[in-house]
Amino acid sequence: MEIAARHHDDVLALDMAGRLDASTAGKVHDTFVNFAKTQPKKVMLNLDQVAYVSSAGLRVILTLVKLLQSSKGELKICAANDDVKAVLQTSGFNSLIKLVDDEGSAVASWS
Repeated sequence: MEIAARHHDDVLALDMAGRLDASTAGKVHDTFVNFAKTQPKKVMLNLDQVAYVSSAGLRVILTLVKLLQSSKGELKICAANDDVKAVLQTSGFNSLIKLVDDEGSAVASWS
């Protein structure tokens, strides 16, 4: 799993690539905790290059959501492929996190 951070105006964009599963969840968790320490208010996960998310991956995303909520921040997910989007919706994450089709829509939704 690779994670690249960049800023899109006042949004912290995290571009992820690979599989978010039990073998990568620990590293991703540590990375998310480090980003959350900077106390961003708006974080967008771009999952365009994520092929698979397991239950371990869902727990890591949930950890990021809770860290952001504790500092009055918000997470949005964009560009998830159909399989990843189905996992997020089936697990009920779409009630916690706004799922957006593309990055431009995600950034615009904060305006």
